[in-house]
Amino acid sequence: MLNTQDIAIEALTCYPITYQSIAHIGQNANTIYKVTDKESNCYSLRIHLSKNDSMESIWSEEKVIHSEMIWLETLTNDTNLVLPSPIKNNIGEYVTKIADINCTLLKWVDGEQKQFVPTVNDAECVGELIGKLHKHSSFWKIPSSFTRPSFDNSRISQSLEKLKQLANGGELDKNDVEILQLAGECAILMMNDIERTPGNWGIIHADLIPSNFVFHEQEARAIDFGACGFGYYLFDLGWTLSYIHPAFRNQLLESYAKQFDLPHNYVQRLEGFFVAAQLETMNFWLGLPESNEWLTSHISKLASREFKRYVNKEEFLFSGTPYWE
Repeated sequence: MLNTQDIAIEALTCYPITYQSIAHIGQNANTIYKVTDKESNCYSLRIHLSKNDSMESIWSEEKVIHSEMIWLETLTNDTNLVLPSPIKNNIGEYVTKIADINCTLLKWVDGEQKQFVPTVNDAECVGELIGKLHKHSSFWKIPSSFTRPSFDNSRISQSLEKLKQLANGGELDKNDVEILQLAGECAILMMNDIERTPGNWGIIHADLIPSNFVFHEQEARAIDFGACGFGYYLFDLGWTLSYIHPAFRNQLLESYAKQFDLPHNYVQRLEGFFVAAQLETMNFWLGLPESNEWLTSHISKLASREFKRYVNKEEFLFSGTPYWE
């Protein structure tokens, strides 16, 4: 059986580049290699093979990966955003299959990666980036063959059921989970009450967190579009804001609004999507053994801070201590 580096080397023979070096970057949802060619151009080679069994199989399906490449190519052509634009292989296809495993090659995005968004200026750059993505998505005519998952309330319900089972089994605090349940149910009701329109629902990145930004001069650049799918634009923002200090969130939103309009009740809705995004990602983390070391504490902080205030109908978006402190 081929290992991932063997797959990577074989995959590169299918592209119109001559590589000089190949370096393993990491493995989670995909296995990533940084490739440098003889002209010093850099690329990201993705082998769509997860390191764990908890990842849903849909993310590694060829038609789903191909749709991600279509969106990236469209964004490259239609906007001034710097992003990981896809490279077609020697037969003009976005997806290369090696040993029955899908592989893709994208341009490397230069920039500095930061553990957090540490300054107001960085937060403003992130807001501008997300606003441009959502503006483009709102008018893009999606091809009929386009296939990506949706981030809807069904995924929230799955997380709530998993949390309930873990609480009943004594693995999580029942009081913490009860608060998460109540908050999740409120967020679901909010989502069900929003009529989907091109102005609030479309293709979103769905994982715009600090590890998926790089900063170059006065610009934030998004990388890793592997989780993109259909969703509310405010879900995208709610997910990002859960990683932004409350002191910086207003400036991020002001920068966002210069590119794409916010609804009149955006604070209330963003708090609901903050809750929804945290619960949605638990679908992934609850299945990983390595999350056991920190997830219980994370859930406890959410329950005692943002989620508790959300249940009590107290605003938290621009105040309070974030759960990571």
